[in-house]
Amino acid sequence: MKAVLFDLGHTLIDYYCDWKGPEERGIAKIYEIVRETSPKTDHDEFNAYLTQRLQHARSMKYDQYVEVPLVDLIGEVLERYGCLDEDSLQRGLEAFYGVLLEDRRLVDGAVELLSSIKERGLTIGLISDVAWGLPSEFPMRDITHFGLDAYFDDYVFSTDVGLRKPHPKIFKIALSNLGVQASEAMYVGNSLAQDIKGAQGVGMRAVLKCSAFCPQADGVVPDHTVANLGEVEGLIE
Repeated sequence: MKAVLFDLGHTLIDYYCDWKGPEERGIAKIYEIVRETSPKTDHDEFNAYLTQRLQHARSMKYDQYVEVPLVDLIGEVLERYGCLDEDSLQRGLEAFYGVLLEDRRLVDGAVELLSSIKERGLTIGLISDVAWGLPSEFPMRDITHFGLDAYFDDYVFSTDVGLRKPHPKIFKIALSNLGVQASEAMYVGNSLAQDIKGAQGVGMRAVLKCSAFCPQADGVVPDHTVANLGEVEGLIE
């Protein structure tokens, strides 16, 4: 084995398990930005419109594995209500990122595992779908905040590629960036449908890391299952 690759959310860093509440708070913050320029904007109409646009983006992500950048979606919304400018757009992105910070914590054993892998001389990569399609600068803030950037050799984010897991291209890009073959790499993630299916689809060994947020998928069987990150080290050959 030459490389170990990881998912981010609920694998190395825990966030919300139920996204409904955080999304509603993000929508509310965008509404406040809009009202600064268009104070007569109807709350219910705005809420229904942005909720529908987010739902459409979600269907694109899960049905076609296409990433819909949040910057495009928020820009569309701000333009619709006559308040599109760079400052408002950035504040809108920060608003959605801000709700992630309400429940963000490092998964136990993450630093210890990454450090051990690095000491073995293996390369370490990340393949991550970004919440709501936020620009990759935002998950990089989390990675840097917890000091995980000291261990990674490469990052591949859905918003940079335009695709989401389990699309094979996002995994192939990561392998190519690290200069390794699929048979030489192992992938660790918490989602059967996105992580395990995608990694196995390109020929990687796939490890399911059980978490409070562990979506099910019929017919997808991981090569290994671990209850915590400490168990991953024993799978590295």
